[in-house]
Amino acid sequence: MNQSSEIHSRGDDRWDELAEYLEAFLHQWEELGFGPCLSDHLPPADDPLRRDVLIECIKVDLEYRHESGGPILRLEDYLAEHPELGTSDGMPLELIREECHLRKQSTGQEVAVDELLDRFPDKADDIRRHFSVDDVDNQSKSGRQLNDAYQPGDRLGDFYLMTALGTGAFGSVYLARQESMQRLVALKVSGDKGTEAQTLAQLDHPNIVRVYDQVRLPEQDLRLLYMQFVAGGTLRAVVKASQAAETKSGQIISKCVAEALEHTGVASSQHVSLKNGLAEKSWAEVTCHLGMEVAQALHYAHEQGILHRDVKPANVLIEANGSARLADFNISFGTAIEGDNAEASFGGSLAYMSPEQLAACDPSTGARPTDLDARSDVFSLGVLLWELMYGKRPFPDESVVGGWLETLDGMIALRKQGPCEPLQSSSNAPDALLLSILRRCMAPDPADRFQTAGELARELGLCLQPRVARLIRQRDTGWRRIALAWPMIAFLCAAIGPHIFAAGFNYAYNETKIVQAILENHQDVEVGKRQRAAFETLVIVINAIAFSAAFAICIGYNLPVVRAIRRERDGPTEPHTFARLRSLKLSRFVTILGITEWIIAGIAYPTSLFAITGHLTEVVPIYFFSSLLICGLLAAAYPFFLTATLTIQAFVPTLLRRDRLTSSDVTEMRTLSNQAGWSLYLAGGVPAAGMMILLITREGDDDFGRTALSVLSVLGAIGFAFVLGLSRSLQSDIEALIDAYRLARESNQE
Repeated sequence: MNQSSEIHSRGDDRWDELAEYLEAFLHQWEELGFGPCLSDHLPPADDPLRRDVLIECIKVDLEYRHESGGPILRLEDYLAEHPELGTSDGMPLELIREECHLRKQSTGQEVAVDELLDRFPDKADDIRRHFSVDDVDNQSKSGRQLNDAYQPGDRLGDFYLMTALGTGAFGSVYLARQESMQRLVALKVSGDKGTEAQTLAQLDHPNIVRVYDQVRLPEQDLRLLYMQFVAGGTLRAVVKASQAAETKSGQIISKCVAEALEHTGVASSQHVSLKNGLAEKSWAEVTCHLGMEVAQALHYAHEQGILHRDVKPANVLIEANGSARLADFNISFGTAIEGDNAEASFGGSLAYMSPEQLAACDPSTGARPTDLDARSDVFSLGVLLWELMYGKRPFPDESVVGGWLETLDGMIALRKQGPCEPLQSSSNAPDALLLSILRRCMAPDPADRFQTAGELARELGLCLQPRVARLIRQRDTGWRRIALAWPMIAFLCAAIGPHIFAAGFNYAYNETKIVQAILENHQDVEVGKRQRAAFETLVIVINAIAFSAAFAICIGYNLPVVRAIRRERDGPTEPHTFARLRSLKLSRFVTILGITEWIIAGIAYPTSLFAITGHLTEVVPIYFFSSLLICGLLAAAYPFFLTATLTIQAFVPTLLRRDRLTSSDVTEMRTLSNQAGWSLYLAGGVPAAGMMILLITREGDDDFGRTALSVLSVLGAIGFAFVLGLSRSLQSDIEALIDAYRLARESNQE
């Protein structure tokens, strides 16, 4: 015991004076060998320091009496002699804890919470709050006693006990046969208290153990909770097996399920068949799969107003097909349960607690169980999945030593430092993404975690697809990082940039093959000069109007996407369903806009030339329209692939951070995939068609024609190779996202 640190923590300006009183009392104890009179070592009755000195001297007196084997005084004895001990807020909680700690050290037995409530009724709320974990330890003995009292072969009411499945903090669990229904159930035998049955009765989810009913045996003070029997054992067995395995894969799940089936004998262990090929998956995929199912269960419970508060491997059961089911809501808290409150059964397993849940166990922090929310369960699930993935918990809690409060303070400090580095890590996308997900789960500040278990489930579901994991992992790296920092500029470059190059090529062709020909062949030189000057003016005017309109229209259409990306970048926000759907339509929009403007320009050039000059040969409108249409079709293919790649690899992964893909998203992605095929035909077919036209019309016989033919050949080949690569990558990314949607949907329906 470190009295000095505890006294100093009070922050009293009279620290030195208090220390002198305490040292004198210690010296007297050591000199006499028995308890000195407390009153002789206290300040005067009117001194405000008196109660503090009294508390510290009582701690010393209790400790020395236990060590010396002399007569042990109870706190009530000190209170009778020194009534000022009970002033202010009653018996100090630190003295109650000190007495319990010393009694446990000397006798090896816990002090029952009920005893403390009887002795100190005015401290009932504090005792229930801050002795909850001690109470859990005490209750676990009651669970072991129940396990000893009832053996396989016994009968309890309507139930025949077949096999002991385990002993928990609040009772023992058996595989039993319910005689009246002739079915196998998991029977939990516990003391007749708690609201677990009422809690579980509210929950109907494929990844939560389903409760059938409960039976009370008042004469034996027992409660029998019978529920669905989950035959594959617990996740705790899987964690232990993975720690001993040289190589980790889904085969570990198969082995653990087979051993559990062998133990209960309810089914053959020879042919274990796990769903979705789980036995053949990597360990990261197994971790993501089980984590996604538990997260979905937690999210469902949270939506019903129920916090679990004790998420750990022993409370996750495994079905014979490898599915995970969340169990043991004994210390959960449900707002919809009459008479339930957050402090009544507060507790949990320290190693898996969030810092705020640990703080709620410490009377000095002012935190209360009612302060907890879904993010605390998310933290606990992160610890569980870290242990499953890496074989070791993320916080070295075993390094924390000291008394109860020192232990809590030390564990809170470790969690605020963040998780330690995993023993083994991988650079591949799914493993790296999983590591970042788990780190976010265990962020010290709840605001930095996933705000709901549903968000965590979606992220883990995306992690199951390696290509999707790469998309998520790389969304903030390389060119994507720049694009997300300047989303509007990136979009405009992708959507309009190729048209600028096409416009330059088209101007060169029209100026040489059409305008110069008009000037050279026209009988009236002045008319030809006016047409050439008009053409130069039209190039400037039409391009200024066309590109200005394109920029304005594109900015307006993309503005909701840009705003959503900026909101997401600034911190947690609402889902972006509309913005995500709009982003998936960007490619189709820019393609239609581009072709439309080129067609309009093909009509505007000859019409305007005729209006200005009053004279135009019959073939000129055909030349203008054909050349602009070919350039427009060619230019439209490249913006499509550039904007589609920008959308799928940067915009959509960012807008999925706090949301899930919907059926509308999938429909748009399939449309995008189909359009990619047509755009690929344009990218390859239009240059080929242009070359064919030049050859057929013999426009390639002169120097400029040969140059145009060469440019179309070389740039067409390079461009087609470029968009072919983008197309293949785009198709693979879309298929991966659709598969992720399908897997998430199937998981929700099971």
